[in-house]
Amino acid sequence: MDKLPLDGVRVADFTQVVQGPYATQMLAQMGAEVIKIETESRNQDEARNSAGFARLNCSKRSMTLNLKDPRGLEVAKSLVKISDIVIENFATGVMERLGLGYEALRKVKPDIIMVSSTGLGSTGTFKDAIALYAEVQNFAGLSNLTGYKNGRPGMVGAMWADHLTGMLLVFAMVTALRHRNSTGEGQYIQACMAENVIAAMPELVLDCSVNGRDAGPQENGDIAMAPHGVYRSQGFDKWVAIAVTNEKEWSAFCKATGHTEWAKDERFADPVSRWHHQEELDRLITQWTLQRTDYEAMHILQKVGVPAGPILDGAGLANDPHLNERGCYIPLGEMEGGPYVHVVQPFRLSDVPQPFYKLVPPIGEDNSYVLGELLGMSEAEITRLAKDKVLS
Repeated sequence: MDKLPLDGVRVADFTQVVQGPYATQMLAQMGAEVIKIETESRNQDEARNSAGFARLNCSKRSMTLNLKDPRGLEVAKSLVKISDIVIENFATGVMERLGLGYEALRKVKPDIIMVSSTGLGSTGTFKDAIALYAEVQNFAGLSNLTGYKNGRPGMVGAMWADHLTGMLLVFAMVTALRHRNSTGEGQYIQACMAENVIAAMPELVLDCSVNGRDAGPQENGDIAMAPHGVYRSQGFDKWVAIAVTNEKEWSAFCKATGHTEWAKDERFADPVSRWHHQEELDRLITQWTLQRTDYEAMHILQKVGVPAGPILDGAGLANDPHLNERGCYIPLGEMEGGPYVHVVQPFRLSDVPQPFYKLVPPIGEDNSYVLGELLGMSEAEITRLAKDKVLS
């Protein structure tokens, strides 16, 4: 295959922050032409030159447009007319108030695929709630699982809800494209970040509805397995994760650590006993891991079939030999005088070219391309729009 899978697909990207930009970045890297519609005032607030913005908006085109100006609105509709997908993640009702809601865009392009994604959904009691990843992960119950026992709920450090939702938005859009190619019909896709998080951990809801109990904070443990956690190893703030999932692994674990007596101890005789005595077990395991580095403990246990691995920080991720050998990172040039390394797509396709990787464009870099080449405007018309701040 000479072309990327989404070559020929055009996306009008009205997204912001994380979940939407992550989704459209994946589309762009798979060959879609993603045109990011930006405004200079909003991007000043969002620190456009930050590493986060650059990470999420690589491989796209940038167009500035004042959507509150009637001429800017008409330009946006003209772009929609030649696009396959429109995606936005503003607060509920914003696109409708701008005149760019689904019903309005269907009149411009009947088979358009439109995606709207909000934190808590576009219907229901809290449809107007302002919800970024922190509120979403709390509302969806994730923080209830990741906190400490007898302590307050624990926030997940990364924007997990955004990236999960972004990936599922890609799935929905590709599904809608296939449907349109088969039937000629467009789609209106409405997504809710909180529901995506809940769908990723359905056992929490099932356990409550069936058994009437709340799993509560798990710290680093598991609701059924033990040993299961992170253990201090040699070095400053170094840790290794270990998870024993069955009796074969438990037996191998005891032999590999040189503590076959653990397998004969009544407290650790079976999975249930180990789970009820995991604090005592964790103390014993920590005595073993403290005598080894994180990678050393990993290799000893992996060799006998026990899941284990180091807890990598930023420097660890950048320097890990396995990740670098796999080509997890790709240099894209320089930003602000320093090298910029991008994380590659988290999957590999065997019969397609390398995904399209390109540094985030300067704001408005593609105004002339979109207005001139795609929409057929003259240079004089483009100059007039710029002078009147329609392109701002």
